[in-house]
Amino acid sequence: MKILLLTGKLAEPLLRKVADAYPSNYEIHVSAMPIEVASLATPQLIISYLKKIKLEDYDLIMVPGLISGSMKPIEEAVGIRVVKGPKHAADIPILLRTYDPIRLSPDVSADDLIADEKYRDAKEILEKAEASATSKPHIRVDGVIIPANPPPIRVISEIAEAHLLDESELIRIARKRIEEGADILSLGFQAGISNPEKVKDCVMLIKKELNPPLAIDSIIPSEIVAGVEAGADMIMSLESGNIKKVASRIRDVPAVVIPYDSGRRVYARTAEDKLRLLKKNIQAAIKYGIDKIIADPVLEPINLSEPTGTLESLIAYRMFKYEYSEIPLLMGLCNVTELIDADSVGVNALLTMLAAEARVSLVLVVEKSAKAAESTTEVKIASQMATIAGEKKTPPKDLGLDLLILKNKRIIESRLSLEGAAIAEADNKRIEYPRDPLGFFTVSVDHQDGWIKVLYRGRKGKILIKGKDAKSIYDEILKRRLISSLSHALYLGVELGKAEAALGIGKNYIQEEPLFEKTRPIELSGKDAS
Repeated sequence: MKILLLTGKLAEPLLRKVADAYPSNYEIHVSAMPIEVASLATPQLIISYLKKIKLEDYDLIMVPGLISGSMKPIEEAVGIRVVKGPKHAADIPILLRTYDPIRLSPDVSADDLIADEKYRDAKEILEKAEASATSKPHIRVDGVIIPANPPPIRVISEIAEAHLLDESELIRIARKRIEEGADILSLGFQAGISNPEKVKDCVMLIKKELNPPLAIDSIIPSEIVAGVEAGADMIMSLESGNIKKVASRIRDVPAVVIPYDSGRRVYARTAEDKLRLLKKNIQAAIKYGIDKIIADPVLEPINLSEPTGTLESLIAYRMFKYEYSEIPLLMGLCNVTELIDADSVGVNALLTMLAAEARVSLVLVVEKSAKAAESTTEVKIASQMATIAGEKKTPPKDLGLDLLILKNKRIIESRLSLEGAAIAEADNKRIEYPRDPLGFFTVSVDHQDGWIKVLYRGRKGKILIKGKDAKSIYDEILKRRLISSLSHALYLGVELGKAEAALGIGKNYIQEEPLFEKTRPIELSGKDAS
């Protein structure tokens, strides 16, 4: 196939490099239109340009994906199929290696077309996994099917210290977690102090207002019983000290068994001890008539001083599944996510993939600290990625779904036309500009309600402007004519951009402070300690 790549003067050198370096089944020719940036080309300009070129030998014309409008009028004018390629020239080799250009569209960029196809494929795989869940051994938590062997993987999102929240706040958080992808909600309470009435009130409130599948996380017998009587659909955590005390009241409720003995205060840490105590507790649960069992060997925090950490726990999960293939596994991620100073999105993604390898059916998250916020969404996406990758038999990449939030897979740089331009290098010296006589702005971010808030104080009074993005706010500021100096407008634009980024990724925003500061490794005085 002979392909003509149309571009502008600015991107022509890059596109020629791409075409020359790419050995393929395609014969590629590059032609630059008389315009600096190809994305600004109109269909009329393209038609006029192509009529000056000998086109008989070409099978396909590819234009940049950023060009506006449909290419169908161009096809009709020149008699050759015209399609939109990727938005960035650097992506053309990837496109031609993985995608038949004949399938490209005259109306939609290759990036958007392929993204839509991948999304549809991903959705189809997930829907098939859901449909097949009932055909495999499983248990149900309310209406949620928990397969003994995933996919799909279910996400439990725990609201910690529910007893400390007032009713409106508890409902707000519960609704948010459901919207973020939780399949099951869990309520956690004060460790070591029995408060069955509070447990009952919280469960009844959540079931009345939202009625989600709901679990209770407590080892205290009175709280477990109160939760089940109030309508809880699942209990966590059965252990040696409470199984006999609650068995007669919870036999029809799915229950998570853990390797713990509260009577002797024994919490298993090594893989062997975990399995030994977990098996003992499962046998006790079965003896007392509890048959809807979920096992949790418990994922320990990273421990670099003793062999009882995360890796040891993962071994226990793997060993348990080899022996008890028909019992669903649960893995709680918070012991690792909360106890490492790294962005939760990467930690949660990796842990969820490891859980999938270990055939874990339920993954539990607890968004207790600010750095673990959004863990529910992160793990929900990661669990779907695991399902898609498993079906495709590929690593979890290029799936139509990803968790690339802080970084991109590749760097794309915009090319600038520097011909005839004077070059000035900006220094880092801070310049103080005269204060805007109309007033000043204080910018803040409300993560709870999802607003950027800007408080104006000046000649026109005191006005709070709030919006979901920077553009809506500066549009309102301009409409109200609240700013009068160029330096102030530039300053405010920088701060609003930072605020929007902070809101999007759940990061603190403090006016006039950097949003990101790159961490550097500690420099040692010398490599040779001797």
